[in-house]
Amino acid sequence: MAREPGIIKRAPRIDLNQPAVLVDSRGSEHDVTVLDVSSGGFKLQVSELPRIGDMVTLRVGKSDVIPAQIRWAVTDQAGGVFLAPVDYSTFP
Repeated sequence: MAREPGIIKRAPRIDLNQPAVLVDSRGSEHDVTVLDVSSGGFKLQVSELPRIGDMVTLRVGKSDVIPAQIRWAVTDQAGGVFLAPVDYSTFP
């Protein structure tokens, strides 16, 4: 099945704008803001760009630690994919 030109197929986004902590693969913690999430990933506002491909964990509110991988990082934003199912009801 061919993709329609100009159409990007992706899961619907849920706007969050919630503070969170990103823990990188070296164990360093970074305060970030989760701008939005979808069934498979997230977009962050960051003060320091994470490394693309880095395996990280994300803590949002009272949620458990969520394993993820950074897939892109530009200017002051980064995005990634969740490596485990996420229960959005635990997010503030």
